[in-house]
Amino acid sequence: MNKDLKKVIEELEKVGLNDYVGVSCYKMENERGDLTSHIVAEWNEVEVDTFSWRTTGEKSYMYETYTKAEERDKYFCAELFVKGITQRAEWIKADFEDKVAYLTENEFGHPALFPAWKKKQKVIA
Repeated sequence: MNKDLKKVIEELEKVGLNDYVGVSCYKMENERGDLTSHIVAEWNEVEVDTFSWRTTGEKSYMYETYTKAEERDKYFCAELFVKGITQRAEWIKADFEDKVAYLTENEFGHPALFPAWKKKQKVIA
């Protein structure tokens, strides 16, 4: 296992995301058409079901696989790559119903702001 992949996995384990986020390292085509090494992370993300919304007029949500991939070149930083994932830790681990409630109230809300919203919901309740 290469050092970058090991670092990403260690950071995901620290925040309890190892069961939610899959991480791998393999060759992919970059923007110049060359096959180069990339680190790829995938997890389930809640998205608006746009097909259903357009056909029925009712907004509904569904899980969709989200992929974050970055080329392992001289500019790659494993810590920065994984920080983009760990800042969403509570969001990634949250229940589907909580995510839908957050997105219903904050249509363009960022997942990193979910913990503050969740805390506010507990105070209100």
